[in-house]
Amino acid sequence: MKRFALFVFALASFSLANAQSIDPSKIEIVRDTFGVPHIFAKTDAEVAYGLAWATLEDDTANAQFLLLAAKSQLARHLGIEGAKIDYAAQLMGVMDFVEEHYEKDVPEDYKRVLEGYCAGANAYAKAHPKELYVKEKFFRVRPQEALAGYMLGLALMGGVDGTINDILNGNILSRIPENFDEGVGSNAIAFSPKMTTDGNTYLDINSHQPLEGLLSWYEAHVCSEEGWNITGSLFHGGISIFHGTNENLGWAHTTGHVDGLDVYKLTMHPRKKNFYKFDGKWMKLETKRAKLRVKIGKKEKKGFILAIGKKYWKSIYGPTLKTKHGTFAFRMPALLTLKAGEQWYRMNKAKNYNEFMSALKIQGIAHQNVTYADKENNIMLIANGLFPVRNLNYNWNMVVPGDTSATLWNSYYPVEGLASFINPDCGFVFNVNNSAFDGTGVDCNLDGTCYSPTMGYQPEVNNRSLRFYELMEQYKSVNYEDFKRIKFDHTYPQKLKFLRDFPLDEFMNLDEEKFPDIVDAIKKIKAFDRSADSLDMNFSIVLLSMWKLYENSGGKEDSLRKSKEYRIEMAVKSIREGKEHLVKNFGSIDIPLSKVQVLERGGKALAINGCPDCIRAAYSSPMADGRMRLWIGDSFVQLVKFTKAGPEIESIHSYGASSRPYSKHYNDQMELFVAQKLKKRSLNKEDVYKSAERIYHPQ
Repeated sequence: MKRFALFVFALASFSLANAQSIDPSKIEIVRDTFGVPHIFAKTDAEVAYGLAWATLEDDTANAQFLLLAAKSQLARHLGIEGAKIDYAAQLMGVMDFVEEHYEKDVPEDYKRVLEGYCAGANAYAKAHPKELYVKEKFFRVRPQEALAGYMLGLALMGGVDGTINDILNGNILSRIPENFDEGVGSNAIAFSPKMTTDGNTYLDINSHQPLEGLLSWYEAHVCSEEGWNITGSLFHGGISIFHGTNENLGWAHTTGHVDGLDVYKLTMHPRKKNFYKFDGKWMKLETKRAKLRVKIGKKEKKGFILAIGKKYWKSIYGPTLKTKHGTFAFRMPALLTLKAGEQWYRMNKAKNYNEFMSALKIQGIAHQNVTYADKENNIMLIANGLFPVRNLNYNWNMVVPGDTSATLWNSYYPVEGLASFINPDCGFVFNVNNSAFDGTGVDCNLDGTCYSPTMGYQPEVNNRSLRFYELMEQYKSVNYEDFKRIKFDHTYPQKLKFLRDFPLDEFMNLDEEKFPDIVDAIKKIKAFDRSADSLDMNFSIVLLSMWKLYENSGGKEDSLRKSKEYRIEMAVKSIREGKEHLVKNFGSIDIPLSKVQVLERGGKALAINGCPDCIRAAYSSPMADGRMRLWIGDSFVQLVKFTKAGPEIESIHSYGASSRPYSKHYNDQMELFVAQKLKKRSLNKEDVYKSAERIYHPQ
């Protein structure tokens, strides 16, 4: 998933409940021995209230940031930097769209959920004003603002931030499809009884996210008497589970490489200000003014608030920017629907495959693959999204003309028309951010030519997809322990593909005789057996050299692609720097990975295996003492076995249920996480109460 783009997924955190009265004494929050909240109440709205309260208890800081961004009030906290996000939100018109469509497009039952969540969030804020970054009155938010947060988050996931920067910087005319960070992503796997030795269906839910902060996963279980009973993960402040398992089914999300944004160059009138040509006629841009409230001063709740107005424009295509390079508009499905939150809520409550498919047909989630499994032994992978029906006569990878209705799309491909695998004969589906057409056994994969090229599906392969196919050659059938081994596999494929446009096979096969100062490092790199085990004595130099290579190659993809000599030069430079790092901080390059790569929080540091773009994904960055601290990759994992007696669910979080350093649940899952062990989960209310550490009401 994109790191910056993904953070505002959680902007849908809070809403304001004026339409109903909720009695907190009728809601119970049950904390288990790991501190994970289980929310029980009669109605869905009451459960939503409790989820908001529990979330704020565990991470007020991140939730507040997201709340203020959703309300376009981030500048009150962060000053100028926050104002940039507030301006972008208003430029994209998310709040205007929600206000226009809220009453007619949001069903009453989901409005009650939004309102219930808001009541819980605002009640917590009122009870704990000292925890707030701003005055409590600026913390309050309405359901409409929560939905605007979903829209903003999905737009950022679609790359709108980079597009705006390219327009303003004059780079947009050389626009090419977005370069995704290869390897930074997610895993999802489902096996049907055709592949399992015990006749059960398995599901792996394993999105790769930052381990802490705005994009980190929050684990929760919600259970109402209205049929909402699901355990899984969400971003701090989500209004439902984003992916997880209920009594009947479960699903995982992975990010697909698709084209979810189009840019148009407008033809402006040579004399009339703000007039542009469309189908032979001149139309006038709509001029608007963003209202920004910017903090001047360093104190969080004090200081001078400066009111600033900044113009922005809108054309028939959508948000529009005027620059010295021309006038450009952009259009994306994520800014034309407010139904993402409702879709996740319906997915949470689906009882079977047909109900789940009905939820997908809402098409509010503009772009996230879905890997699905259920107790009826159905499995599915769908390259899900909201794909415009674009005119085939234009190159949509580039800027298209903004003067004709031929480029103004207004319809989308139905769910049935998307790339998907439903109960394939090969008995498994998977996605590790690879091609939408390669999602099962080689003999059962899709023909990509059957789909419109304007949909933007990319023929991606990565190390995880290559390795997964290697594993499938080893396993003609799998038991549950095999399933776990596959999920925690930390081995690279024999033929590597990694790191932008740098073929790592070249990196790992340099002629050491040509570079005497790093001959020892090159020999260890060549000796690396492709498995990033904590005891491995060769991967430390590989890891540090790859880290340096990633830093050094940023923005140089074109040169790397064209010149082998330049690639060798870059590899040698990076290996030298990697060796220098190890010698400086550890005295030698002959050192096990366990001494170098750690999972660390609150002063606790544990050795951890894994590597970039392997199935046990581990992306680390240097600490002050030279060790590499895991910061993104495996974070929340949920494994499910669907049996006749019900789903057997296990999960693990990289750190713990709370983001508060004084909590005993701040880092109490770390030992299990590094040992690749999971904790048992239950959807049964009686079981949850038996193992309760604490039971209380949100008040």
